[in-house]
Amino acid sequence: MKSSPVRDLARRYASGQLSQENYRSQRRALIDAISGGAQPLTYREMAVPRPGRSGRIKLLAVTVVVILLVAVAIKLTWKAARSSRKPAEAAAAVTPPPLPAPGPDLVRGFVETNDWSDGSLDNLSQHWQTLTPEDQGKARESMLFPRLVANLREQIMSEKAVAGGMGGKDVHLIELTKVAKTLNIAASP
Repeated sequence: MKSSPVRDLARRYASGQLSQENYRSQRRALIDAISGGAQPLTYREMAVPRPGRSGRIKLLAVTVVVILLVAVAIKLTWKAARSSRKPAEAAAAVTPPPLPAPGPDLVRGFVETNDWSDGSLDNLSQHWQTLTPEDQGKARESMLFPRLVANLREQIMSEKAVAGGMGGKDVHLIELTKVAKTLNIAASP
């Protein structure tokens, strides 16, 4: 809306377009015209009609409906996303876990415990002999089998160095050699 004539007059005076004498004379004439009823006094801001009680209720009702629709849409989207994942999860749940590979597990268990006692070596030999040829092959292909071989050879060489004066009657060396034969490993590289 346009600014009031009083405000417009004050702006022109403040910007230097009117002298003080000219401003006062125009203001006096404007005030006389307004007070005489010849000029209506208008303000820059007119009151915006506020919605009545029924208008506010309608606005509130529309807002609630929109919020409910958004909530329902989110819920349906979430359910659809969950249901699309369920068949994959169900298939994964039905698929049995892979059976443990006894050969590689035997090798891993022995290497991880790092127990070179006679009882542990005897236990390794006995379990190795119960494995099927296929499981023994898988054990040989495992990543820890070369480590087992290297550690076994190192133990044999160390025991030979210690038992050098015993004339081959070292019981631990005999057990180490027995494991090397069971695993079909040459005692020395």
